[in-house]
Amino acid sequence: MASSAYGRLVSADDEFARYDYGIDPEDPLRGIIVIPVGDPESWYMEGRDDHPRMALSVTARAVREFEKSGTWPEWASIFTG
Repeated sequence: MASSAYGRLVSADDEFARYDYGIDPEDPLRGIIVIPVGDPESWYMEGRDDHPRMALSVTARAVREFEKSGTWPEWASIFTG
């Protein structure tokens, strides 16, 4: 089954990158992914305790691009099919 999710960069500094995350722009469960620059594996959803599977995929895409280029990508959207 195909899945998709988007991540749009909201802010980035020396400590954190933040991405607006959702399955689509109208997703009522959308939220902000916070990625600590020094320890990306400890990412979390701002103000929430859950770690949605698709948010993990968006986070992994953003971190891969950051590690390759040294800058956080504007978009870290994914599609699995």
